[in-house]
Amino acid sequence: MAPARLRVVMVSAGFWPAVGGAERQALELSRELRARGADVLVLTRRVGGAPPREEVRGVPVRRLPVYGAGALDSLSFLFGALGWLLKHGGDYDAIHAHLAGSPALAAALAGRWLGKPVLVKLGGGRGIGELAASSRTVLGRLKLRLLALLKPRFLAVVPDLAAEAREHLGGAPIEVLPNGVDVSRYRLVSPEEKRALRARLGWSGAVFLYTGRLSWEKRLPWFAKIWEEATRGRDAALVLVGEGPEAAPPSARVRVLPPVDDAAELYAAADAFVLPSVSEGLSNSLLEAMASGLPVVASAVGGSAETLEDGVTGLLFARDDEKAAAACVRRLLDEPALGAKLGENARRVCAERYALARVAARLEELYRGAP
Repeated sequence: MAPARLRVVMVSAGFWPAVGGAERQALELSRELRARGADVLVLTRRVGGAPPREEVRGVPVRRLPVYGAGALDSLSFLFGALGWLLKHGGDYDAIHAHLAGSPALAAALAGRWLGKPVLVKLGGGRGIGELAASSRTVLGRLKLRLLALLKPRFLAVVPDLAAEAREHLGGAPIEVLPNGVDVSRYRLVSPEEKRALRARLGWSGAVFLYTGRLSWEKRLPWFAKIWEEATRGRDAALVLVGEGPEAAPPSARVRVLPPVDDAAELYAAADAFVLPSVSEGLSNSLLEAMASGLPVVASAVGGSAETLEDGVTGLLFARDDEKAAAACVRRLLDEPALGAKLGENARRVCAERYALARVAARLEELYRGAP
């Protein structure tokens, strides 16, 4: 007999059109699971003028009202989500909370009372993510203690984050399950397609690309200065796509573009991807770039160091080593064959290890209570 159709509630403090790693994964996983036959509903906060119910790219979304700001906002969503989950307990089989904030506590409590599997996906890089932030406040430490007692199954995207989680969550079950990427949407393109895309975008020369939050931990102003010096006299551009408080100052060769809903064409048109972060979990943008066959220049931290193999799928430099970062940039400019080989290897590894379908298949097992 075929297994019953899965019914899953994705609980997230933020969701589309909010743009961030957790929001993007919640949307992509929801779409993939629905394509595989599961019923998936997203439960999130209602902010701004968003409707209480809507459908986002085929995924039904229920937005709950919140009140006040800061802790009051978090508490109102915690109790609102908990009430909704208890009231509708007969309508779903499992709960998947994105990030270990107030939604995770609501999910863990509801799951314990109703006897349903609960997954809590952890986010952020070691020392700068949600675990570290929670450990610095009284309410945050209380939340972590309660989560450790309730023992949902925690998901860490890389071993580095799992190790940090064990420091804060004791003996709670933690599994390493990476982010997933749609390897059919993010793909290698033919030289003809690349030329057509670059012509439409007005790009020429060697284009180094970054996509994501323009925030302090990405160190984009720091890297842009190094990149400009390393590429002086070369036909090259650094394109930063995203929004946030820490954009590098634009110049003739450093361009800052607003975020886009789908960056697949930008990856396809670029020549390399950069990720100079001070700390990383597992960047969605990194996986998208790898799936698109781009060589990556990245700082050797956290998930970047665990995902990339230096000289095989990318070029890594020690976190604060400016000379090494510049050398990586120059090497890609001087050795185009190396860049092509790194990109091919990155694409292969991404398809083998990080395909969205592979991640979704493991989640289906966990939703059904598999060990």
